[in-house]
Amino acid sequence: MHEPQKFARVVIPSPLRQPLIYAVPASLQAQIALGMRVLIPLQKRITTGIVIETLAENPLASAKEIFTALDDQPILDAGLLKLAHWTSQYYLASLGEVLATMLPPNSRRESKRTVVLKADHSSINDELGQKVLQEIVQRKGKIPVTTLTRQFPGENIDRVLGRLEAAGAIVIEDRLAKQRRKAGASAEPKETSIDAEPLRFQLTSEQEAALGAIGKRITQGGFETFLLHGVTGSGKTEVYLRAIAQARSLGRRSLIIVPEISLTPQLLDRVNARFPGKVGVLHSAMTAAERWSQWWRIIRGNVAVVIGARSAVFAPIPDLGLIIVDEEHDSSYKQEDGLRYNGRDLAVVRGKFLHCAVILGSATPALESYVNCRQGRYQLIELNQRVEERPMPAIEVIDLRQQFRKTDAATDARSRANAARTKTADRPLLSESFVRLLRQNLAAKHQTLIFLNRRGFANFLQCTLCGHVWRCSYCSVTLTLHLKLKILTCHHCDYRRPTTNLCPECKNESLTPVGAGTEQVETTLQQLIPEARIARMDRDTTGKRGSQEALIRRWERGELDILVGTQMITKGHDVSGVTLVGALLADLSLNLPDFRAAERTFQLLSQVAGRSGRGDDPGRVIIQTYAPDHYALEFLIAHDYKGFFAAESEFRRALNYPPYGRLVNLRLDGPKMAEVEQRAQALAAGLRELQHRTAIFREQIEVLGPAPAPIEKLRNRFRWQLLLKGKQSAPLLDFARHARALIPRSPSLRLHIDVDPYSML
Repeated sequence: MHEPQKFARVVIPSPLRQPLIYAVPASLQAQIALGMRVLIPLQKRITTGIVIETLAENPLASAKEIFTALDDQPILDAGLLKLAHWTSQYYLASLGEVLATMLPPNSRRESKRTVVLKADHSSINDELGQKVLQEIVQRKGKIPVTTLTRQFPGENIDRVLGRLEAAGAIVIEDRLAKQRRKAGASAEPKETSIDAEPLRFQLTSEQEAALGAIGKRITQGGFETFLLHGVTGSGKTEVYLRAIAQARSLGRRSLIIVPEISLTPQLLDRVNARFPGKVGVLHSAMTAAERWSQWWRIIRGNVAVVIGARSAVFAPIPDLGLIIVDEEHDSSYKQEDGLRYNGRDLAVVRGKFLHCAVILGSATPALESYVNCRQGRYQLIELNQRVEERPMPAIEVIDLRQQFRKTDAATDARSRANAARTKTADRPLLSESFVRLLRQNLAAKHQTLIFLNRRGFANFLQCTLCGHVWRCSYCSVTLTLHLKLKILTCHHCDYRRPTTNLCPECKNESLTPVGAGTEQVETTLQQLIPEARIARMDRDTTGKRGSQEALIRRWERGELDILVGTQMITKGHDVSGVTLVGALLADLSLNLPDFRAAERTFQLLSQVAGRSGRGDDPGRVIIQTYAPDHYALEFLIAHDYKGFFAAESEFRRALNYPPYGRLVNLRLDGPKMAEVEQRAQALAAGLRELQHRTAIFREQIEVLGPAPAPIEKLRNRFRWQLLLKGKQSAPLLDFARHARALIPRSPSLRLHIDVDPYSML
């Protein structure tokens, strides 16, 4: 008696909106399971899908069969599939988009259709067919279909190939792309002692209390989220490590998520030292083959701890008992393209689904997290003292407005005229008092960290005679000057052009650098303090693989006296020799058109200030700013997070902004400005009509816009956006879900739905 045929609902990791149904052949019925990779036919190709459901009956008239299973076990367990469904619903994305984000690049296998010349083709008399055959002959009788499609844009290549194949001139072959072996996937883990590294110091009373509360939850089991609010240098990492050891003693594994894995080698060192041979790593800087190998090492249970960046929240860890999100406030946890998810928020959701403890750690928690503590959703644990009772660094503000007045008073008219014609953008960068402190710190053989959140030499080139500014051809931004490379570049689309002094408008050699970046600071320091060993850390100096870690290692070993950098230098570095920190143009981020500007500034400057005084010598922080009276800087000087929280909360609550309201950003982009504006206006009108017809939307949702995005043109696409505001997420998401139906399908126009947006630019 034959077994009744089974069917499977399969999702292809791609933007396809709906799952597909396939028949399960008799030979695979005992093998197919939820979360398993299978090879399936799709139109004229073969591709990879993930089984998300098995069915006893097929709701469709017919179904193609699954070819084969690709692995001996599921690549996603039930918990990750549940997380994928939740992510799809909350972020208003297709399940295929979610799975494409969750899985490593090498997980997907596809056939490549190749055209092979078969026989004499002299009888082919159609002109386009002859051109296609000539192209195949030039490629030695074999060419991929995708290449032919690119060679003949606008033509229906599939139809032409169909005629040629019917005439016997060609044959089209389907071949699966090769996949590298899962290196090391089956290797047996080496057993090591939990306490392989001797404890180096005694826990403080605050650390003991924190570990006691977290350990109790780990031992009892069940879900709970802890916000570990500890000042910089208070020993949060040691609490993490001991909590991981406790989870491991109960047979549970742990996940540590960090903002940028390549910038935290010290944390990796400590985790590897404490759990040698038992640490898995996942992040985007790894090659596809390395990530694929690590993925299977994790699935097989060969690691006790996984450490990774944002996407590691999807790591396939069996028996997961503890999730840690370090620097939980960091904007890097929010993905800004593709699936726009927040890694910190998904970590909490995953912990809830798995009934395990979640630790969110930060010296400057996000307002959303702190409000969750106030409302009883999270448990607040505070570490108010640095380890070994080290003092917090003294923070001093230098008012650059006063600095200018002093400089101008001491400079005669002729000197000022000469300065205007030369590259003097460095004048406000390094005040005289800060340079004096730099020299004193160098003489004392201590290290200095200098922070400026702009890379390049100058912000743009401007003609001093006619005012012309070099702008990007594809984005509505100016081109940044990189002096050593002798290029002007766009930091959004990477458009480049060589530098010049000749103004294209008035034809005079009058282009002058305006503004400043880290390259200019480095150059100025080399001139002012030539005896110092100076390095720069930004995207321009750390592009090569391994260069970031190499630079940090030199910094840790004391081989550098001064390190200049962007926000890369603020994350996770614990170097005892750093006693002086300078933040230049500290108010830059206060001027962004974003309601989070003050919060980001406070967090960023608190983090960079916290790099100072982590050894035996006290630290000192100099903040150079044009806005010394801003409340964010006043609370920063006092190391008063709670004061800042209270002031910022008042502003947010009044305007119904997060964490006291919810937001969804709807952004339209396309190649034609008029079309994008027209569709944005039509979308707004459609949403307001829907709002008027539905009582709950009328009462709870506010529609703002449409308006051009602050960066109106990006990568040659014009952008308009609408902002949806509401008190509760359910009606807001329901309302935003209607947006897709209101925008007709278009090959050129795209609608991006960003739930809980972080960047408003």
